[in-house]
Amino acid sequence: MQRDSLLQALQECRARQPLNRQQELANERQAVEKCPEIGTLLEQRKNAILQGLQSAIHGIEITSLPDETLRRSQRIQTLLAQHGFPSDFLDPVYTCVLCKDTGYTGEHRKEFCSCVLRRSQEMISEQFAMADTDESFETFDDSVFSDESMPGLDISQREYAQVLRGRCEQYANQLPDSKPKNLLFYGRSGLGKTFLLRAIAKKAQQQGVAALSVTANTLLNAMRKAYFSHEEDGMRMFYETQLLLIDDLGTEPMWENITVEQLFALIDARFTSRLNTVISTNLSLSELQARYTERITSRLTDVRVCQPLRFLGNDIRKRRET
Repeated sequence: MQRDSLLQALQECRARQPLNRQQELANERQAVEKCPEIGTLLEQRKNAILQGLQSAIHGIEITSLPDETLRRSQRIQTLLAQHGFPSDFLDPVYTCVLCKDTGYTGEHRKEFCSCVLRRSQEMISEQFAMADTDESFETFDDSVFSDESMPGLDISQREYAQVLRGRCEQYANQLPDSKPKNLLFYGRSGLGKTFLLRAIAKKAQQQGVAALSVTANTLLNAMRKAYFSHEEDGMRMFYETQLLLIDDLGTEPMWENITVEQLFALIDARFTSRLNTVISTNLSLSELQARYTERITSRLTDVRVCQPLRFLGNDIRKRRET
């Protein structure tokens, strides 16, 4: 997956070269139309450089070439200014000045340019982007929750949901510098966990924070594929994206040597790297520990790095039916 996206991003980068070359030629034609002397100087400069290269091949050095090239370039700059053109009007046109649209940087050891890596990440993110919905903090409707006090508590489910919404919105507004960096939503289904998770994802998108939204089942399928293919690149996006949102933890299959081990490795790496992670589950904390062991549960409930948010009340979907 990562390799395919990198190759596609590299092709897109190089596809810019002929378009930018066309722009260079158009700029040159425009400048020469206004000032023919510029065209003469450009031709003289090009011919002199070619002659110098040919002479160098035969071991002959033209000592006057640098001075002549500089003189012509300075004259071209003067003429551009006199005719209302910016000083860089005849410079090479690049979409990415770092790699000059080659896709690679580095003089001796060639590496993918940051523009290729960024575009590759964008393409991967698009594959795992949460479907565009109306679920946001602005469309949060607290009227779907009961306004009666919950048993044993001096607060209604509606008031409690408002508190949860406020905490999640505060977290989202502070991205990527939220404190703590991670959230755990836990509680029975039908209490609004997925809605608030998607609201955080939408706010992140609006703020330009790189994010991936996946279900636990999709994530574990990717882990399983990477495990058996021995291709670590397939998991890199989950390890490196600024914000990872995992919905419905606990619904994925338990594969021996994969589910618990790979999930712990991912969570531990992201927490250590201080990247943002939001996880939702319908399991209780005791059920989480029974399913994923103490190692994972202790990380998710360590308030120094992750804030557990318990969702309480009755299933709002059943309330709508009554």
